[in-house]
Amino acid sequence: MFDPKELKREFPIFKNHPNLVYLDNAATTQKPQSVIEAEEAFYTNQNSNVHRGIYPLSEEATNAYEAARVATAKFINADPTEIVFTSGTTDSINGLARSLELSHLLRNQPTILLTLLEHHANLLPWQRIGENRKLEFIPLDKKFKLDLNEIENITNEIDLLAVTHLSNVTGTLNEVSNILKIFAAKFSVIDAAQSIAHIPIDVKTWNADFIAFSGHKMYAPTGIGVLYGKRSLLDKMEPFRVGGGIVSEVNRESASWAEVPTKFEAGTPPIAQAIGLAAAIKFLSQLGWESIQHHEQTLRLYALERLQSISGIEIFHPPAAEVHGGIVSFALSGIHAHDIVQILAEDNICVRAGHHCTHVLHKEVLKQPGSVRISFGVYNSEEDIDKLIDSLKKVQQMFGN
Repeated sequence: MFDPKELKREFPIFKNHPNLVYLDNAATTQKPQSVIEAEEAFYTNQNSNVHRGIYPLSEEATNAYEAARVATAKFINADPTEIVFTSGTTDSINGLARSLELSHLLRNQPTILLTLLEHHANLLPWQRIGENRKLEFIPLDKKFKLDLNEIENITNEIDLLAVTHLSNVTGTLNEVSNILKIFAAKFSVIDAAQSIAHIPIDVKTWNADFIAFSGHKMYAPTGIGVLYGKRSLLDKMEPFRVGGGIVSEVNRESASWAEVPTKFEAGTPPIAQAIGLAAAIKFLSQLGWESIQHHEQTLRLYALERLQSISGIEIFHPPAAEVHGGIVSFALSGIHAHDIVQILAEDNICVRAGHHCTHVLHKEVLKQPGSVRISFGVYNSEEDIDKLIDSLKKVQQMFGN
């Protein structure tokens, strides 16, 4: 097990802001020194474009970039050829949707099954698929969990199932393997943006067709993401963007593509960011999943207990006794979410307010225009939560609640 207070010393931002209480990890995580140094080292010692240069510097850059792909594949138990580097989860899912459409792998009138928990990144791309697509949604029960008992009206013929592994609002952890067994979709897509830094993922255990996640939510740089796809499917798919570096031959009227994953990485890829991602994977691996999960589950339970002591609070989170993610959203009676976070910010407490890119969830389930969200990382402690509670009580006093 690790000491979060000791671990904070590895993150320069906490040295520069010693009173910072950072509880917005679902938006982005802070970066350890090892990740910052890895990215800096590339620009200082290896900076060159990859794959096309035959001079030593370019070969070094290519080796480092491809080593990052190997590290990423190992991290989720995939083959390196199944790892496509993108700019983030949003880019991954948009690219996937575009590629499926270009490749004519979906019917003209596809049925796409989603959940009411989906982030806009795993909803809007599917809204744009075809003019006659049909979107269906798995509802939620009163405990903010997928209600798999209320699915009689969902069609049996599903072209694509797109589901989040971990909700970015309620912290609901969905049982992906079970959901994939229940719904026999032609294609399955898992948004793992919120879970990738907190829960071990094994693509072979899930057997999902595609998985998307971002580096910046797992202590890596911004601008790097991953689209995992089964090799058998990637081979059949058209590239979602075209340009330099992805072709085997180009003629005046046509082109043929390189092998995967190269054919999906047109132009100059995020080289330094991929190297930073590999450093972040090493950082997480050294901490160990058992320690990470124990720490974050302990924080989750402590936060839920402390939050329940606040009068007039409505908490949007599954039952505490069950294992779910370290994300908790709430509302305070009579106080707008933006007012709450603005006052918390005066105490150097960083949390998120709004709809968190989940309009449908807030409108149809939470019945709120917005919520306040706290989310945990490896450097958070019970002391952070205590400061949050003290500040929330101050908010209520200011508003006369």
